[in-house]
Amino acid sequence: MPFPWLRTTGKTPAFRLKYKPAGKTLVVSFVLLLFIVCSSMISTAPDANMRRADKAYAKADFAEAAVWYQKVLDKDPDNTQALYKLGISYLEMCEPRKARLCLDKVNKLDPRFGQKVIVNLAEALHQNYEFEEAKKYYQQEIYGTGRADWNYVEVIRKRIDECNAGMELLAQSSVAQVVNMGAVVNSAKVEFAPVLGLNDSLLVFSAHDAPEGPEEIRFSHKKDGQWQNAKEYIPASNAKTGHSIVTISPDGKLLYTYSPADGLRSYDQSKGKWVNPKPMPIPLNRLANETSVHISADGQFAFFASDRPGGFGGLDLYVSQRFPDGTWSAAINLGADVNTPYDEDSPFVDFDTKTLFFSSRGHNTMGGFDIFRSELRDGKWQKAQNLGYPINSPHDDMYFTLNRKRTTAYFSSDRPGGMGALDLYQILFSEQ
Repeated sequence: MPFPWLRTTGKTPAFRLKYKPAGKTLVVSFVLLLFIVCSSMISTAPDANMRRADKAYAKADFAEAAVWYQKVLDKDPDNTQALYKLGISYLEMCEPRKARLCLDKVNKLDPRFGQKVIVNLAEALHQNYEFEEAKKYYQQEIYGTGRADWNYVEVIRKRIDECNAGMELLAQSSVAQVVNMGAVVNSAKVEFAPVLGLNDSLLVFSAHDAPEGPEEIRFSHKKDGQWQNAKEYIPASNAKTGHSIVTISPDGKLLYTYSPADGLRSYDQSKGKWVNPKPMPIPLNRLANETSVHISADGQFAFFASDRPGGFGGLDLYVSQRFPDGTWSAAINLGADVNTPYDEDSPFVDFDTKTLFFSSRGHNTMGGFDIFRSELRDGKWQKAQNLGYPINSPHDDMYFTLNRKRTTAYFSSDRPGGMGALDLYQILFSEQ
């Protein structure tokens, strides 16, 4: 990213024209004055960089902040404030390896810098799969935290549990290969919520500029077994600000979207336009914050996420059945083997195998949201099982959707190595 920098302004030649040398003393005086001016410019340059970096940091524009903090460090490699904030910027950009180097140096340069560097260093190690080392720093954070901050200590203990889960999941044999879908669908934008339609030949997903912006609905068709370059599904001129796709009808003509302002809605898609918007009916919508929904192919069941009162905590997963008259039954919580005190979201149900896939911050996640599965047996959802590594990571892995042959699936993740803040990934399952 190019940014303005201090430049010479041509004042020195003008100064010389106005004050012509009159002797040795004047020349020496001028040289001394020029040295002072240049020294002043050099000494204030890092401060100008720091101000620009801090301004971008305050706006949560971490990519720009990182550029300016690096300029500060180019001149002052041991500047702990710049190192610390550069480390946090890298964490926010999901570059844990770079974050680890910065934060580890801060910790070694100045142990008195503060306890805050410890937990961030632990987080960088955690995100970089260095679970054992991360646990040491998380434990150090607990020792340095007062007993009065019990809630915070519980958060750190959960991080330690995630590291333990990560080590166990990494030790298991992999049943799948995960590949980034590449530039045909991904970009520097945020791509998320992939949905399959038209017998798995259509991939529809949401995209927006990072860190925020109006969502676009985009699509890719599969031709000769390959996904083609994504195009607008709904023109940007008709995009609904803040609305992201959550599911699509089997024929591809009915879209379901979520927005914080309107909750869950359905739209008919006709000739590239949004028409006939309808809020999802109660009890599926507007009783609290309902963030995602999956409708069965026959339209008879709706699985959705909600933080309504009476759940286990955070977002829980519920199911509702459609009656013959078109109304919906009271929502039923899917129970403690699916829901936890943390968030559960983005349900997808394979109705032929009676298997629910969803994302959760609870259970034995290795960090962030992990993708889980639960089977329905004798009318009861079984204890959720983590899909394991490399499907899951210490980052947010969400919006799982499965093809009809159950040979491949798609999801979105902010793991390192992507093209944007969130990318779409494909899961290729191994033959059992």
